Amino acid sequence: MAQNNASRQFAQDMSRLQSTLEYLLLKGELVIAQHEVSVLAHNHGYRLVILVDDQQKIIASTQRILLGQPVTTSVPSYDAERAAKAIHTRRAQTALNPAGDLLFGYVGVLLGRRGEELKPSRSGTIFLTYDLSGARSEARTQVLDQSLYWAGWVTALALVIWLVLHFLLTRRTTLLVKTAERLASGDLDARSALRGRDELGRLSRAFDAMATQISRTQTQLKNDIEERVRMLRALEDSEAQYRSMFNASIDGLMLWSADGVLVDINPALWRMYGDAREDFIALAPGKFIGPTSNAELLRPVDDGQALHIDISDTRKDGSALELEVHAVPMQYQGKPHVLVIARDITEKKQAVEHMARQREALHQREKLAALGSLLAGVSHELNNPLSVVVGRAIMLEGEIVDSEVRDKIRKIRQAAERGARIVKTFLAIARQQPPERKPVALNGVLEAAVELMGYGLRTADIAVTLDLDPKLPELSADADQLAQVFTNLLANAQQALLEVAPPRRLMIASRWVQSAGTVHITFTDNGPGIPEAVRSRIFEPFYTSKPVGVGTGIGLSFSYGVIVAHGGRIALESPSTGGARFIVILPLVPTTPAPDPDPAPILADAPSRAILIVDDERDIAEMLGELLTAAGHRVDMAASGNQALRRLAQRSYDAVLSDLKMPDLDGPGLYRRLQQTHPHLLDRVIFISGDTLGMGASEFLAQTGRPLLEKPFVPAEVLRLVEQLLKAPALAQAGSPPVG
Repeated sequence: MAQNNASRQFAQDMSRLQSTLEYLLLKGELVIAQHEVSVLAHNHGYRLVILVDDQQKIIASTQRILLGQPVTTSVPSYDAERAAKAIHTRRAQTALNPAGDLLFGYVGVLLGRRGEELKPSRSGTIFLTYDLSGARSEARTQVLDQSLYWAGWVTALALVIWLVLHFLLTRRTTLLVKTAERLASGDLDARSALRGRDELGRLSRAFDAMATQISRTQTQLKNDIEERVRMLRALEDSEAQYRSMFNASIDGLMLWSADGVLVDINPALWRMYGDAREDFIALAPGKFIGPTSNAELLRPVDDGQALHIDISDTRKDGSALELEVHAVPMQYQGKPHVLVIARDITEKKQAVEHMARQREALHQREKLAALGSLLAGVSHELNNPLSVVVGRAIMLEGEIVDSEVRDKIRKIRQAAERGARIVKTFLAIARQQPPERKPVALNGVLEAAVELMGYGLRTADIAVTLDLDPKLPELSADADQLAQVFTNLLANAQQALLEVAPPRRLMIASRWVQSAGTVHITFTDNGPGIPEAVRSRIFEPFYTSKPVGVGTGIGLSFSYGVIVAHGGRIALESPSTGGARFIVILPLVPTTPAPDPDPAPILADAPSRAILIVDDERDIAEMLGELLTAAGHRVDMAASGNQALRRLAQRSYDAVLSDLKMPDLDGPGLYRRLQQTHPHLLDRVIFISGDTLGMGASEFLAQTGRPLLEKPFVPAEVLRLVEQLLKAPALAQAGSPPVG
């Protein structure tokens, strides 16, 4: 019985001590809590009472010598597992020692918060050692005392029973005892309400006053606990809601204190930087480096205004990261903080830049399309007179005996052929056709390009030095396209050198690297050089670092495409002496000897054929007529497709030479009419053109498979093509049909 009473009293003491200490510790009153524990030293039933923190150190004790000591080494009877269970279950744990004379108690208690946490997370343990031997001895003493007490009372009562019977002593005493029992059982509303001025009356009033005070204190304590529980639950709900919203945000969020200490960060932000959750957790607190490495973002704390900026950063893998960052001042736990909101706009920026490049590319393509149309018209207009000049010059060379006159005519022919090559180069650029590979003497192409740009280089006071390898072998390439590449590089060097004061120097060198089987051509100038920021983009289509109206962004891009199409590469270097150096490396592909041209036809033995020439340019038609007449053929001329049809209605011809572009009825139109009226002539048609740039002309020639004589042409080429056509088996045995 005594042990049970002691255990109940022990449990009540533990509950009271738990509530009191927890209340004090949550308020931060550690000194008062230590006092509450030390007071228990005066209770002889308790051998030891200690309060252990979450670091397993004693922070309050009935024995002052134990303060600050590790509990595991200072108190051997302390059971860490029971203590942990008491903390986890939030219920008191009791145990007897093997001898049965000591009662151990463990109860968990909340110690407070860590740092700036919203709810208490630190827990400790109250450990009590109660001496049951004293309780048993006291119980025996109490029994003996009570026995003596009641024996005395019985004796006294026997003497005075006749005095108290008329006051109903037995009834009033019973009422008082029952009231005490009700109060002890927890009925705080129990009152005896006995009246009278005798001892029982005064005892009853004192008892009722004590019960009222206990009830009031218990009610207040209960209300305080309920309010604290309600606040803790509200705090937990608020924290859970905040955490849920904070972590669910697709934008990166960081909370910084005014002195630059990281308080919180959400997963979206460290995912933006390419960190896995494990990497982020492994970081030391506050060591995450994000967009707020910019100290300017803490400025809102001082001026109270939100800040909005764009920041360029780098992800963990080294890729670029573009962020739209908003820094908003706010109060957190009563102190000024900055909430940084970061949004990843990398793809958005890339899309905007891509669209801008696409618009610029479309604009440039439209300009190129217009330029192509212009080139087509210009080339057609230039090729007609060039054809006449070249053809007449070659014919005159064969007729003139005087060597001095022939030399002059040869110069006229060479100048006209040079103009024709320039026109063909223009068309080649616009067509983007594959290179026409032939054996090329590269040094000669370089010299020709320098000669072409010579006037501009001389007037710009640029000293050009040629250092060409005389052993340079021929290589298979398109000479016209390479000449255009070299001309572009010379033009770029000239424009760059105009930005510096004389002396202006440009060195052009060629080298045969036999071990690599390549040819190296270098263009080195002493100009201002090319800035580092634009070097990686100089070969991009339509990109130019020159002022508006000076550069188109086409030259180097075209040059790059030509060199790559030849299997080579072009690169930019920055010499240590300054300026710029372009290096062109071409593979030395073995050349195949050009086939010997077909021997000129022997006109004396060639049968005479009837040939119809259809061209709206009278000079072209007359020159072709004279050339074919001199070869022994019979020639008629027509200025349009309809006029040719009228000629064909009058007589038949062995061959038809027709221009593609003509008024009234053009070459393709004439061909389609021949399909209906003269299908036997379809294999005897040769087309003439100074412009095959248009898609319609190219597709038409590809579909029909008819040969094309491109202006400007040379007489031998005309005669060879005509003779090949006339030697076809279908015509070899058939002469000219009779005139209809």
